[in-house]
Amino acid sequence: MALIQSLCMLAIFSDALVCRQFAMKNNTTTTTTTPSTSTSTSTVANNTNPLAPSRLESIKNSYSELNLLSKTNPSDFIFDFDKAVTGVSTGTGGRTVSATAANFPGLINHGIAMTIGFLGPCGINLPHTHPRATEINFSVDGDFQIGFFQENSASFVMNEIHKNQVAVFPKGAIHFEQNLNCTPATFVAAFNSEDPGVLTIGNSFFGSLPATVVGASLGGLNITTIEDIRVHLVQNPSVGIAECRKRCGL
Repeated sequence: MALIQSLCMLAIFSDALVCRQFAMKNNTTTTTTTPSTSTSTSTVANNTNPLAPSRLESIKNSYSELNLLSKTNPSDFIFDFDKAVTGVSTGTGGRTVSATAANFPGLINHGIAMTIGFLGPCGINLPHTHPRATEINFSVDGDFQIGFFQENSASFVMNEIHKNQVAVFPKGAIHFEQNLNCTPATFVAAFNSEDPGVLTIGNSFFGSLPATVVGASLGGLNITTIEDIRVHLVQNPSVGIAECRKRCGL
């Protein structure tokens, strides 16, 4: 009888030990799984925003082209100018849409960018510069008056371009494109930098510099007059020169 009781106690103890070990193993598995699920969720969340700064930075810091491609998706290499919601500037004279490394991941580390100008009748892409790029500008379907000024002591260069003609604007030059027609016109501007930058001359000079500095630059123009000018600064693109507006009844 004593032997039977001892065997029973041993069986009970053995079963309890097995159960305890199983419970510990199950807890360890649960703990290990939780961080994995969290990491997966984080990755998915980041992928839902293809323009997340952390993602663009990661692509930019690729050590080779193959490494860069491993971080991208096929959709990163397509940009729709008609449906773009970033890189868009809209004014009374039309709109421009820019594809740069900031909103088109496929351009990162490839040294190119592009802007499409959809100008209305007499619309003008206001005088501006691209501090980091030379521009080549192609007329898709319009007649444009174009011009640029490169630097102090240089001569102002003025031309007209028509459908299927191109113009070049040197890096950093102040330049503009004026639609000369009473109908809409389109141009395509390409750049040799994925981040060409843009500085609109009038808005930046009158709108960004201290009024005292602007006044001093204009022979002591008083601050009140400068503040009045700032009220009339327009969004790019704007309706352009008076001759065109009169001719087109605008």
